[in-house]
Amino acid sequence: MANAARPLAAGIAAIGALALLPMAVAARSGTGPVAVWLATSGFCLFLAGLLRFTTHGLETRLTRTGAVALVACMWLVLPLMATPAVAIVSGLSPLQAWFEALSAFTATGLTALHQGPASLYVFLGLLQWAGGLLTVVTAVAVLAPAGLGGLPDRTPRGGTALDVVDLVKVLREISPAYLAATALAMIVLLASGETLYVAFTLATAVVSAGAHLPPEAQLALALDETPKWLLLPFLIFSATSVRWHRALITRRINAAPEQVESLVIIGWWAVLGIILGALLFRTDEMSSLDAVRDGLFTAASLISTSGIGPHEGTYANLPLGLVILVVLLGGGALSVAGGLKMLRLRAILLRTRGDLLRLVYPHIVLPSALEGGVGSAMRGVWAGAASLAFLYGLCVIALSPGLPSLDAALAAAAAVVTNTGPVYDAAGGGWPAISSLPWGSVLVAGIGMVAGRLEIIGLFVFIHLAIWRT
Repeated sequence: MANAARPLAAGIAAIGALALLPMAVAARSGTGPVAVWLATSGFCLFLAGLLRFTTHGLETRLTRTGAVALVACMWLVLPLMATPAVAIVSGLSPLQAWFEALSAFTATGLTALHQGPASLYVFLGLLQWAGGLLTVVTAVAVLAPAGLGGLPDRTPRGGTALDVVDLVKVLREISPAYLAATALAMIVLLASGETLYVAFTLATAVVSAGAHLPPEAQLALALDETPKWLLLPFLIFSATSVRWHRALITRRINAAPEQVESLVIIGWWAVLGIILGALLFRTDEMSSLDAVRDGLFTAASLISTSGIGPHEGTYANLPLGLVILVVLLGGGALSVAGGLKMLRLRAILLRTRGDLLRLVYPHIVLPSALEGGVGSAMRGVWAGAASLAFLYGLCVIALSPGLPSLDAALAAAAAVVTNTGPVYDAAGGGWPAISSLPWGSVLVAGIGMVAGRLEIIGLFVFIHLAIWRT
């Protein structure tokens, strides 16, 4: 119990601290619900202090096995702490408010909000920013060392599944680059003439690969071409590995283990951007330069699984099957991007190539690099791919009853499991909000969003621990 209580208390305290900024925004405007944010902050900090006090002096040893259950609980519990404030300020029902908070925290961007006070959007932006940081910490400190989904274990030592997980050390290693990228995005947007409010919400969205944006930020993207060019590097940053970012900062890029994957992602972005630009040029009335710009921006947004569109109607002018395929593939391992991950696709293709070569040359000896991985690593890759396919099909079935068409169900399921909300919200043209569906469908969608943050297979591990080890 103490093993989970202390990290969970730290997460709840973080939610309480985040509520202070929207409180300040509401107080400055003079019209916002200051008392709501103050009560949220006070309650979260009190609960966090209570958990910390009750476990003080107890010996803790967080294992990698238990850490999977811990991070799953954090993804489920922390949005609940934000739900009352979101419900009161937005006027949504408790279930819709929980879904809104969970969608923001998982950086999915599925929303039923079309307008609201600035303090609410600031809070949702902070939630998705914190969720993006937790995604990377979870992947590096818990999921990769446990070998879930075939993720690469880049910890200093290999070890077994019972080694202690140092979450604090990983957080200290990752947070400086994450904070620096957010600050740099804000500075660049402010220098381009955007307001502080728009710059903050756009920066938190692109760095975390989220899509919760106020109408003012969406309008800035639609009317001005400058933010699109400025945000492109940050979307690519979100799609590539945090280890690659560290290698870039420390000038050890040639030794970065994720270098090849990151270069493949950049090449994939360039090719896909040209393809999408050509499609937009044919279906939408715009110049060739505007089409290329919007195509590159859309490609980076989809690969990072942010889903922010360059303007309204972009996804409606693109083939839905192509959009779903891109987000299901996703970005790089150890990044905030969801989806299958380029790492798994490369491993599967290389393994397939090796198997085909063996059919032609039965006695050939191939390097492991051409086989796409061996042993438990390759089993993890196949397990991750199979888990994604299974969860996607389950979400299609669960969401279909409340949706008008199969296209809507396919888009909604892809948005849920890859944490790319605008794929559904921006492509439907009248499709109902996911949070307005029957409560069973909403719960399945919520679980699917959490599964996307846990690399899908991590959720099944959590269920196994919860059911069979209690």
